[in-house]
Amino acid sequence: MGKLEGKVALITGASRGIGRATAERLAGEGANLVLNYYSSADREHQKESAGDEMMSAVRKQSVDVIAYEADVSNREQVQAMVAKAEERFGRIDILVNNAGIGAEIVGDYEIGQMPERVWDRTLDVNLKGQFLVAQAVVPLMIRQRSGKIVNISSDLALMGGPLVAAYCASKAGVIGLTKSMARELAPHGILVNCIAPGPTDTDILRPGERTPEYLSGIPLQRLGKPSEIAAAICFLVGPDTTWTTGQVFSPNGGVVI
Repeated sequence: MGKLEGKVALITGASRGIGRATAERLAGEGANLVLNYYSSADREHQKESAGDEMMSAVRKQSVDVIAYEADVSNREQVQAMVAKAEERFGRIDILVNNAGIGAEIVGDYEIGQMPERVWDRTLDVNLKGQFLVAQAVVPLMIRQRSGKIVNISSDLALMGGPLVAAYCASKAGVIGLTKSMARELAPHGILVNCIAPGPTDTDILRPGERTPEYLSGIPLQRLGKPSEIAAAICFLVGPDTTWTTGQVFSPNGGVVI
């Protein structure tokens, strides 16, 4: 029997990268899943079949799973997704707020040249999206008097980076959101923590972040694997984590020490 047998987990941005690795990891631990994806984002990465591949991989674990397409920055779509999850399962025990975009989609810009649309879209998806999903899920968890939320930030929230001010600001906002939610929701038995991954082998990396020169600047000399981030998430949502909330855990290969 898996550690998460009987639990229900909602994972946003689950069709690729860290989201998919997390879906597979939690399914392996017995969790039933609500997997959010957004097909236009998959198409931008030439991964049109990512949603189908995600479902095929997870169903091999013999858990109950539904996929739901929604733009996390759209309140109505988010509310409909959570309503569908409640209708199917009656509860949500775990939320992994993973959906996000980076410079690989919106581009690199000096702060003086960044179009307002790039700033707005990045903040809408990466920060507002996490707020909207949490806002929809939290009432269920309060009713249950239990729940575990993991918000996905970035090591760049901890140290910044050139040409990606919108991304860094959005991910730093996620840390602030996490700490505020953790204090507010603790009396309801809800734990809220944050993962701030370092450079991980996903679609969000830019070409320059795959070069030997870049990798040589990482103390462990390699990119992280999505499965390694999923393992950290699994620990935070698992039964052994009962007295940890408001914390930022950054698996990053030593990039931030």
